Amino acid sequence: MDYLSLIKEQDAEKTALVTETCRYTYGQLARRAQALRDAVGGERACRWIYADTIAEQLIQFLAYAGTNWVPVIAPQTRYGRHDCSQVPPEAACMGVMTSGSSGRPKLWWRTYDSWASFFPAQNGVFGVDETTVMLCQGSLAFTGNLNMYLGVFSAGGTVIGADGFHPKQWLTMIETYRVNALYMIPAKLFLLMKQMKASGCAADTVTHMISGSQALGKRQAGQLKQVFPRAEIVLYYGSSELNYITYIRDEDMTDDDTLVGRPFAGVHVAVQEDTQEITVSTAGHVLGLSMPYATHDRGYIDDGGLLHYLGRSDDICRVNGVSISAYKVERALRECIPDAEGAVVVLRRPHRDELIAYISSSDVWKQDKMRCIAALRRRLLPQEVPDRFIETAHLPKNESGKIDKGRLLSMTSSL
Repeated sequence: MDYLSLIKEQDAEKTALVTETCRYTYGQLARRAQALRDAVGGERACRWIYADTIAEQLIQFLAYAGTNWVPVIAPQTRYGRHDCSQVPPEAACMGVMTSGSSGRPKLWWRTYDSWASFFPAQNGVFGVDETTVMLCQGSLAFTGNLNMYLGVFSAGGTVIGADGFHPKQWLTMIETYRVNALYMIPAKLFLLMKQMKASGCAADTVTHMISGSQALGKRQAGQLKQVFPRAEIVLYYGSSELNYITYIRDEDMTDDDTLVGRPFAGVHVAVQEDTQEITVSTAGHVLGLSMPYATHDRGYIDDGGLLHYLGRSDDICRVNGVSISAYKVERALRECIPDAEGAVVVLRRPHRDELIAYISSSDVWKQDKMRCIAALRRRLLPQEVPDRFIETAHLPKNESGKIDKGRLLSMTSSL
């Protein structure tokens, strides 16, 4: 079984994919991919996909997955062309890249079953079925997008794929195609919310919102539900190498936005007492990992058995002998400057680590910097307040839309 066979199992006349420039039924997708597959031959090799559009990325992926040309959808071209010399393992049907948000993306190999066998469980949590019309935005190099597309296709649903980063266009697509589900990271959802408020409209058709990769608590969920009044919001915690780990529904969210919920069925989560490192056991892992797997994320499990996420282990630094979490400082930054897009990076110096805060797109910060810093001082220890605050027009992003900490750190090191 492979993903092209999965597409062929669906109603050939039903719409599978719509983008700004094209529309494909399941049958049309299958025929385009099969025609490309028929030309594939030769020895087993990694096949990097450099297509510029969602539709072409998907068609090439479906064509190659399950052949000797094992596909990997290439992330942003700033890393240049990728090494094709690595021969994929025999069991691999595809390669996936980590987000690279804290460094250079890493390549992992996946079997078909590592994702496909989990589709029923994830679709059950996310409310995905044959009636789903889901809007997603961005490249399929973002593993979350590729997985969600395939999950929707496995249920016979429809994906509305937005290539462009244009919230006004997203709103038009929601209205035109009567979208009933959204999959975006919180930052994109809030941009869409801002556009909807500016347009004076609410999306009554949307009944499911799925999000991950960034924090989301009860207050933020409430803001989203002002313009998506019928939507159930599900936030998940996961990774490229482990797939989905935990989830929480908006009705269970609290003011504590570190809460990321309970494990998906078949997933076991534990936290090491001494290091607070999260370990995971799951059948949905990439090839080459042994379980339990140390995620290099930090957290704790509360009395109700729910996981809280406290950031990456490498976000920890020491300032004047005090252990500091850059993730905690980022959360405080969001609370004190709610309209800001911000990030905190650790600049490791020979004698003392420094915390550098980047702030973008904030009217609150521009109007009264000193008040914002004073609010931070009330929430943080003196050692936790960033050493420097840097305003920037735009923060660098990776394929998922998350802030690219690796690029920020490179920018910071040159200061």
